Amino acid sequence: MEWTVVSGDPAKGVEIHLKGDFDLYNAPRFSIFVLQKIESGWSNVLLDLQGVPYLDSTGAGSIIRIAQALRKKGRRLRYRGLSGSPRRVLEMSNILPLLEESR
Repeated sequence: MEWTVVSGDPAKGVEIHLKGDFDLYNAPRFSIFVLQKIESGWSNVLLDLQGVPYLDSTGAGSIIRIAQALRKKGRRLRYRGLSGSPRRVLEMSNILPLLEESR
């Protein structure tokens, strides 16, 4: 999985475009990256998941950890472009209510 950070000011908001499988092999590295950035000052995160064709339980766990880290700062993780199998995984695991959909 690859990701691109699109940002003006990290304190105001960061958009991350993901491309590829969000799975056991890629989620831990992504999670560590984002959690470190949240600790260093990122306050608003938007995940663009349009380029993610596959999401497994490790990817879902990564999303939960990121959402929890933001919630501790009084923020919510936002997402867009979620469809197909990745959306079903997050719906069935009841994770979507923890997130905010952005259009």
